[in-house]
Amino acid sequence: MTFPHVKPDDLCEFSFVGGTYEVLVFDIIDSASAAVDLSSATCAWTMGEYGSGSAQIFKSGSISASPVNRFTVVLDASDTLGLEGKYMHQPIITDLSGNVFRPSQGIINVWPANQ
Repeated sequence: MTFPHVKPDDLCEFSFVGGTYEVLVFDIIDSASAAVDLSSATCAWTMGEYGSGSAQIFKSGSISASPVNRFTVVLDASDTLGLEGKYMHQPIITDLSGNVFRPSQGIINVWPANQ
């Protein structure tokens, strides 16, 4: 797999209320804008406080059969309950050889849930 250098915040910024169910969908393309076949890869996702560099949430992804370059991550309400603030998130792809790729990243704003 060949990816262009990661550009800060190339994923669309979005927001949600902490403690809500969310489904994140990633379509992975290479540096030539071609779909990357993920069928032999392992996919995951991580989210951490903006600027901290450490992950607070790590979730495995589910690879779709069609299109071959899509994977999804499900955030259950319990994953983000009690969180608030600005976070950085990154999809993670590990190929058969164990090489790890983080082809993009973006910002998520989590609003606190009203109690």
